[in-house]
Amino acid sequence: MSLQSLFIPRTRMATFDVSLRIEDLNNVPPLNGLFYTKWKCQGHNGTSPRVPVVNREVRWSHAIEHPVDIPIGKDGTLAPCELRISIRQEVYSHVRMKVGALTVNLSEYARLSGSTRRYFLQECKLNCTLKLSISVSQVSGPDTYSVPQLDRSMVLTDLNDIIASESSARNATEPSSLGNSLSSQQPSGRRVVNVNSTPSTHSNTTQSIATETSQSRALLPIDNTDLRDLAPFQRSSKKNQQIVNDIFSPSPSSSPSLPT
Repeated sequence: MSLQSLFIPRTRMATFDVSLRIEDLNNVPPLNGLFYTKWKCQGHNGTSPRVPVVNREVRWSHAIEHPVDIPIGKDGTLAPCELRISIRQEVYSHVRMKVGALTVNLSEYARLSGSTRRYFLQECKLNCTLKLSISVSQVSGPDTYSVPQLDRSMVLTDLNDIIASESSARNATEPSSLGNSLSSQQPSGRRVVNVNSTPSTHSNTTQSIATETSQSRALLPIDNTDLRDLAPFQRSSKKNQQIVNDIFSPSPSSSPSLPT
């Protein structure tokens, strides 16, 4: 029982069982030493085992269970009930350094059956996130109260929820957009042959397609650039042919007269 419950009537006090599991700390650089956590909530406190860094991760899976008394305000909303977790690094068993801290309001989780989220660390110079599993269930006291809005400023898992919702919405609209794109890409002049038509229809359609193809080939423009490029080769081949003709078929000429 907390000290504040002695000054608040029982009609405005609700008791809850808190089940907390400190799962892991990820994105940890390959540092030396051991990592552990210290937690505190309404006079309850404890320490997790010391664990080294493995594959840029520190995994504890440390379970905590204890009751808490949360008063109900005059406006009918649960008062804050803070759980503070501090992450420490121990080097050579005598040097201890603070890596980061996290403060969670347990009153925000009173109506949730259970929540597993990843949180950004406060007072942390590293890009680490802490994974917690929190369950807050009421044991006694009035249940006519409202729960404060969940603070999402330090929650990382909500980014994944947004991505998942956007992906589902995108998948729902992709089939229709794909059909529209395919219809827009189909050429307007292409004929579609009905497979259920008669043989005469097939033959007529084939003849018309062949006629259109031959007409389109006949109307293709001639690239004069290619012909100009071939002109030097044509002149060279004619010159070579003339040389061959002169060698094997010389033109008749008068023989020179002998001197007398």
